[in-house]
Amino acid sequence: MFAKSALKIELICVSLLMVSCAVAPSSRNPGSTNDTDQNRHVFQRGHVEQGVYYDSAFNDQNRAPASMTPPAVVADGVDQLDPVYMRTQADYYFSVGEALSLEGNHQKAVESFKMVLIYDPESPQVYLRLSAEYVKIGLLTQALENAESAVEKDPKFVDAHLLLGGLYSTLKVYDKAFKEYETVLKLDPKNSEAPLYMGALYAEQKQYDKAVGYFQRLGQSENFSTPYLAWYYVGRIRTEQGGKAHQTAAEAAFKKALQAKPDHVESVLALGSLYAKMSQTKKAVDLYQKFQREYGPNPRLAEILAQNYLEDEQYELAAEQLQIVESYSDDALNAKLKLSLIYIEQKKYSQAIAKLKDVLQQVPDSDKIRFYLAAIYEEINQRSDAIDHFQQIPAASQYYGEAVVHAAYLLKQDKQVDEALALVSKALEKRDDVPQFYAVQASLLDEKGQYHQAAELLTKGSKKFPDNVQLRFFLGTMQDRLGDKQQVVESMKQVLEMDPNHVQGLNYLAFTYAESDKNLEEAEGLVRRALSIEPKDGYVLDTLGWILYKKGKFQDSVKVLESAHRYQPNESIIAEHLGDAYRQNRLVDKARVMYQKAADAETDQNKVREIRAKITSLSDQEMHLSGRKPASDSAGAKANSPRE
Repeated sequence: MFAKSALKIELICVSLLMVSCAVAPSSRNPGSTNDTDQNRHVFQRGHVEQGVYYDSAFNDQNRAPASMTPPAVVADGVDQLDPVYMRTQADYYFSVGEALSLEGNHQKAVESFKMVLIYDPESPQVYLRLSAEYVKIGLLTQALENAESAVEKDPKFVDAHLLLGGLYSTLKVYDKAFKEYETVLKLDPKNSEAPLYMGALYAEQKQYDKAVGYFQRLGQSENFSTPYLAWYYVGRIRTEQGGKAHQTAAEAAFKKALQAKPDHVESVLALGSLYAKMSQTKKAVDLYQKFQREYGPNPRLAEILAQNYLEDEQYELAAEQLQIVESYSDDALNAKLKLSLIYIEQKKYSQAIAKLKDVLQQVPDSDKIRFYLAAIYEEINQRSDAIDHFQQIPAASQYYGEAVVHAAYLLKQDKQVDEALALVSKALEKRDDVPQFYAVQASLLDEKGQYHQAAELLTKGSKKFPDNVQLRFFLGTMQDRLGDKQQVVESMKQVLEMDPNHVQGLNYLAFTYAESDKNLEEAEGLVRRALSIEPKDGYVLDTLGWILYKKGKFQDSVKVLESAHRYQPNESIIAEHLGDAYRQNRLVDKARVMYQKAADAETDQNKVREIRAKITSLSDQEMHLSGRKPASDSAGAKANSPRE
């Protein structure tokens, strides 16, 4: 409804702020306008007289209204009053009231302005200021009473009539509101605000065509000093009504407003918004760009343009507009953050770091910014700085879990496993509601060969988070480390009950069956299901190849294992399996090459000796096929590492 529209809010706010300074009579220049769409008057603490600003705190020329000067002698003619003291007191309380109002302490401002009335109850300007303060604290009844008092004290006080009209309009007393605006036009025939408010009142009453007709006449009138505003409001009304016909009329109205005043940014914004509603984004962007070239830069348009450029991934253009937003505001945090993200996207990490540090200086408690900064340091391998910032993120933050995981992973990379364990242990004490912490700590215990402790921790985590499939899967891998194959099978079956398409679970269970030479048909079905989900997973292909090998299909196993090796050329166990398959197909030279690759990639010296023994035994064409863990298990630490 138009009554709830932004147009109405703007117009009412205008009328409610039309309060002139109590230390000088209204200095309105009939017919004068400013360049804003609402034609608002800005009220200052002092007043300008021949280009000189006077402040009552330093110069008595900025004195209270003449009506506030007390009589030289009181009624009984006995006591002589000091007029200078009385005027000084009035100035003092008025100044205090203004200061409090500027600070946003409107309740206390009311008290100060009431004190001014003690020294002169006849001041219309002070009644008007009181009315405005009551509006700010939402006491419309008191605001209305004081506005009426201001008009009563000075029937020719234009600002008082404007405010009173706005209050009547807010209270939906439309007849009285119209009368106030008509009074304004009688007092000041060239006033450009009252006619606009009158048109808004028609729209408020849903008399849209009447409102539009009224504004159109204003726009065509030679006596109306701001025709662009009239056309602007025509456009706003038609936009509010919606529908294709009204949208076309709104577009025409906004264009007329811009013909009358090409640099009227509100019309540009409204027309651009209309184009967006009409799914004509390019026309909106072209309009904004044209304005920026000819009358800009404008930070509001820059923000809209930046968003459009970001959506189209035109990062350089977006950065240009965001720099405009940033330069026009001392507190453009959102623009700075967007700029930093653009720099990250462009891999301009030093610029991103500088921008995030700038933001962090303004909001040092922002865990979000600190997390981004840490992530960049991690990306450029400045691990110490990354760990430092990750560790500063508080436990209450939504980023705490990820921060601890990343910090632990980086410490592990630096061979500081004990420090990583201490970090995650403390994190678990603070937040035992983060399932990732159980997985990370178990991974670190696994790294130290403490399989029993890892399994106990994962059992605890799985009980606390029974629906967490990754904890259950990780528990199965630890049970495998401990040699409990039956528990491995049970855990992996539970994983698949929770998530039938869990690729790692399908693969691990299939390989476990293959290693025990049991359920090979079921194992092949499981691994082929995994491949249907992840057809390029080298570890899953290795499991399929190994199952085919176990089934005696050596030629088929070679083809599958070669494919697995292409995807994971540096994985020792895949190379070893392929060497075994070559060996069974009497491809001795190829088998030797694969065994050598497997030995070179292996870090476990016991396994290296096993592989070299196979190389030695190639001449006898006899191989002892010992049990192997699945390739996915050798990558278990990677798959479940803090980084994943």
